[in-house]
Amino acid sequence: MFALVHILSILSFGLVCASQGNDDPVVVGLTFLAESTDPSEGSTPWALTSHGIAEKLFTVDKNGNIVGQLATSVAKVSDFVWDVTIQPDSKFSDGTPVSSEAVAFSLMEQNNKNPSAQSSLGNMTVVALDDTTVRIESERQTHMMDAVLAEWAFVIYSKASDGNFVFTGPFAIAVFEAEQIHLVPNEYYLGATVRSSVLIKKFEDGHDLATAFKDDKVDIAFQLPIDTLPDLRKEKGARIKSFEVGYHYMMFYNMETLEDVRIRKAIDLAIDRNTVSQALAGGKGTRSLFPDNSPFFSDDSEAGGDPDAASKLLEEAGWALNTSGKRAKDGKELTVQLVAYPHRPGLLISQKVIAETLTALGISVTTIVTGQDWSETEQVINDRSFDLLMWAQHTLPAGDPLWFLTTFFRSDGSNNHAHINSTTIDLYVDMLSRSEGHDERVMLSQTIQDFILEAVPVSNLVTPFWHVGLSERAADYEPWGSDYYVIRSDLSVAPGEVSGGQRSAAAQGLLIICATFMVVML
Repeated sequence: MFALVHILSILSFGLVCASQGNDDPVVVGLTFLAESTDPSEGSTPWALTSHGIAEKLFTVDKNGNIVGQLATSVAKVSDFVWDVTIQPDSKFSDGTPVSSEAVAFSLMEQNNKNPSAQSSLGNMTVVALDDTTVRIESERQTHMMDAVLAEWAFVIYSKASDGNFVFTGPFAIAVFEAEQIHLVPNEYYLGATVRSSVLIKKFEDGHDLATAFKDDKVDIAFQLPIDTLPDLRKEKGARIKSFEVGYHYMMFYNMETLEDVRIRKAIDLAIDRNTVSQALAGGKGTRSLFPDNSPFFSDDSEAGGDPDAASKLLEEAGWALNTSGKRAKDGKELTVQLVAYPHRPGLLISQKVIAETLTALGISVTTIVTGQDWSETEQVINDRSFDLLMWAQHTLPAGDPLWFLTTFFRSDGSNNHAHINSTTIDLYVDMLSRSEGHDERVMLSQTIQDFILEAVPVSNLVTPFWHVGLSERAADYEPWGSDYYVIRSDLSVAPGEVSGGQRSAAAQGLLIICATFMVVML
């Protein structure tokens, strides 16, 4: 019975694809996939947006500008109250209108259930004023509500009569599985008739993805490991596009196990960020928490490491070299657990460089790589069983620094991995949330970064380059926005064969199922 239901679900996807005029979907290979369709769960709204399924009231375009998506405007009523006007003709993928009631329900539910939806505003009360207007009253003051509503946690959705979640993006879910998601064009989204269906496939790691790309099994291979690029570039028809991303690779300190700021500063000083970027075959070493193409960039330090200054700090803290060449104090050696997760291949490369640097400094390093299941990394974070935690983060997902600084460095921030507790940083973050002038916001952001640099809860390392493999039929695809906007409304390729002359495995499977079904019926 299960097999029959599974076959029928896939067959239904094939029939939907056929109705859209395209039985050969664009195959997108990723090393991450939404684990559910519930937008109130963890990072699911971020993944659903990345997959082209969900949208928000506002978003950020390729040039970093905040633009309306499902909303046309915001108007400030008072310091804590804003009115948002909704696009009048917007529809969910089941054809129902995007009502003010649905918007209010989405925002309220996410604010109640997802800590990331509380970072900027605290608790929210959202009510529908009329058919196209919602009023938001927040616990915390904000300077610009459109930037807050562009944060990834605030996707808009409704629940269909069957209990499934329905969204407004350019693509709709046809079949949702653990390792792949079948998408079809949302027929109620402008330009639906020129879009191809999409098959998103999850791969164990970047090297498996590179192999699939080499074997013509994917059209868009997102974030290929650098060590696979030379061979892939030799392949006939293979195209690699490299681009600087809004992400930063960084390393959080457990301020409870590495309590002495001199140890944290020594580690930060010892890291040669130029060496890290060279190991990544691209990127820019920096201590700034924001990229150099944004007004919030703040860094006048040298990217190279200074092991002599690092050694001096450790000696001042009482950690001298013993006869074994190890840093020791009161007979105890200085040891650290350096943890990285595999979903970002660049973190593992950076982890290796940092481990070598700290070992040369006399620190004993144990490197740990968590599993593909994100719950394993969450367990490490919750148990505080790390000293150093490698991390990749888009620090300006909504074009404004408030979300990142609040979420990661405010004392009650939902992602305060370092467990920093600074009344000074809290005070300036609150000032940033109230500031409306651009120049003042830039100044406050730089001040907060200075305090963070002094306390060293994190070492920002590099703004990396990522690499995307494209088949011949997807050659015009332009990556931007890191991996927050992988599948977009402008994803449109001509129906046809994938590079290498092989129809995708998914399309072949659908054709076989259809043929078998017809034979049985006959």
